[in-house]
Amino acid sequence: MHVLARFLGVFAIVLAALVGSAGSAAAANPLLCFDGHSEGTALGGRCTLFSDGSGATLDNREADPDGNYSGVYYATTSVSGKPLSQVTDLSFTYSGTPTAGSPRISLPIDADNDGNRDFYAFIGAFYCNDGLGHVDATHDSTCTIFWTFGTTSGSDANWAAFVAAHPTWRVSHQSSTDVPFVVADDVGLWTVSNVHFEATTAGGGGGGKPPSDKDKCKKGGWMDLTRADGSSFKNQGDCIQYVNTGK
Repeated sequence: MHVLARFLGVFAIVLAALVGSAGSAAAANPLLCFDGHSEGTALGGRCTLFSDGSGATLDNREADPDGNYSGVYYATTSVSGKPLSQVTDLSFTYSGTPTAGSPRISLPIDADNDGNRDFYAFIGAFYCNDGLGHVDATHDSTCTIFWTFGTTSGSDANWAAFVAAHPTWRVSHQSSTDVPFVVADDVGLWTVSNVHFEATTAGGGGGGKPPSDKDKCKKGGWMDLTRADGSSFKNQGDCIQYVNTGK
């Protein structure tokens, strides 16, 4: 996570340029890439979007002595500015072996309600996954939330505990470039997809999560769900089979 602090300034500058010049693409609010190479830093790492824009490959396997980072974000998200208690969906799916810090959601936090970002909270796949490659920070009761505020670091057992312990904190919206993102800054290779920051998803939809139980597949629910790799179900039975077997 220490690498994050080294590239946030550059990331903010590049993001500002993207938001300001995105034109019609911004209207669709596509998933966007960032990495050490595209941001002109001394660090490596490459983010490559899927052809359909639903996710990306994060490749940090370069032997760069300065390290690597790569990640994805949306130019705008509906979660920005919300109190933690009103946040209902922070999630993504991934493939690859998670490390203690990668891949993870980095969530900007305004702790004193002055409109400025004070620090980031971190939700990493290593400490938050369902065993099927899905990170669901707000609904998985085993999902640990980490944060560092100045010289104070802490963690909460899950999102409910995080909200209860910090009732006045909110997601920062310091500027149009202050948005949550999914990032990897350890050595490795991952894919990330179905990135949700509230209703913000690639393509603007609200679905795309794997089913947590068979009932979620019923009454047409299977049409709004996917496997962990992002593939769709053919019908209700296909969805239920996935819940039972993972295939």
